[in-house]
Amino acid sequence: MHNSALGIWKFARTCGLSIACATGLYVAAAIPSSIADEKSEASTLSVMTPGLTAKEFAKVPGVIVARVLADVPGKNLVIVALEFPPKPQKEVDRPGQCLGHRHPGSAYVYVTKGTMRQGVAGKPVQLVHAGEGFFEAPGELHTVSENASTTEPASAIAIHIVPDGAPILIPNDKCKNP
Repeated sequence: MHNSALGIWKFARTCGLSIACATGLYVAAAIPSSIADEKSEASTLSVMTPGLTAKEFAKVPGVIVARVLADVPGKNLVIVALEFPPKPQKEVDRPGQCLGHRHPGSAYVYVTKGTMRQGVAGKPVQLVHAGEGFFEAPGELHTVSENASTTEPASAIAIHIVPDGAPILIPNDKCKNP
């Protein structure tokens, strides 16, 4: 390459990198405020917040997707990622943690990793392994939901059919922990 052509190429490359860097810095400076606004709004929302629309459910931490079910008027599909750390050794011998909540609509939970202990009032607690799932009918009291392992994490995907304006989860007054 001729010296003058090489010089022009280096200059263009340097300018291009400078412009790209300046654009990147501008975008980076502009994005955090909008993300911070969304995060602060999302932090005030939870699965127990009544009156949420599908669009608002989509902003709740852990929600993978929230959509109005056009073919089922008055219902929303809300899919939530659930993570369960290993159960502390000191809690192994105690009965399951009372979550004391109900779902106003149908719920199906599919375990994607590990083994879960799941219990619904009036039924025996069951072990649910990765690749398996369980169903909760609307209004059933969900009493136990925990990792069965003291060493390995577990995770699941919860699929909810939520009536318009209802929270995903309604705490039970008889339980100390929602």
